Amino acid sequence: MTDRQHPEAEHEYVLGTDRDELVRLGFQHQVWRGEAAAGWEAGGFGPGKALLDVGCGPGYATFDLAQLVGSRGRVHGVDASARFVAELRAQAEGRGLANVSAEVGDVERLPLAAASFDGAYARWVLFVVSDPDAVVASVGRALRTGGTFVVHDYCHYEGAFVSPPAPVFARGFRAVAESIRAHGGDPDVGAALPAMMRRHGLEPRSVRPIQRIARPGTALWKWPETFFDNYFPSLVESGLLTEAERAEFMDGWHRRANDPASFFWTPPMIEIVGVKG
Repeated sequence: MTDRQHPEAEHEYVLGTDRDELVRLGFQHQVWRGEAAAGWEAGGFGPGKALLDVGCGPGYATFDLAQLVGSRGRVHGVDASARFVAELRAQAEGRGLANVSAEVGDVERLPLAAASFDGAYARWVLFVVSDPDAVVASVGRALRTGGTFVVHDYCHYEGAFVSPPAPVFARGFRAVAESIRAHGGDPDVGAALPAMMRRHGLEPRSVRPIQRIARPGTALWKWPETFFDNYFPSLVESGLLTEAERAEFMDGWHRRANDPASFFWTPPMIEIVGVKG
């Protein structure tokens, strides 16, 4: 039994916390770090800032943020997975990063002092929690006046598209969305985030769509493939996909990987920068 299939691991994180997922998250951060950096700039993150990494996972974004704030700043990560937090702490110690800390905690009830951070970042966190409004409220309390909350998340997951199209692709993306909902999440949470921010004293300063086109042979094309390999077997186990559908999906994906006319339109995302008044 893999950790992804283990009930305790599933309770921590819908996609699991095993070594395969750790590697996948590292590759994912490499592919998406440019969009992350753009969001951090929009949020005014920089030297000397105190930043909060919400749902930090094993710390891939955390360490980039630590470089950004420098020795005069600090970055604190919070994640529900004890395994991920242990990995982050070990990496921080090994790198000698005194400006990085992390704790195991519920991001819906962040155990943080009020007005203690200049900025906060959450990427692909709010779509998997059962109460994203509570996360926004917790972050709002933790931010100082003028602090910013930068969020990158899905706003229409099933808008993902593979060309040349085939019905099985839409079926696969729908199964992922159904799985997220079954675990208490919302694959379209981004659409509701501006209103959530306003309810908790954060004025949405900017709202930016994030959509990318992947072509065969690129890192962005490989990115969803690592997810399909890791997660689709669990969709079959849970009855959201049949084994025949999974095999047809992957066969179609691999055939398009060898077709220079193919492309993958990534699931529509949104970047929101909220400012505490």
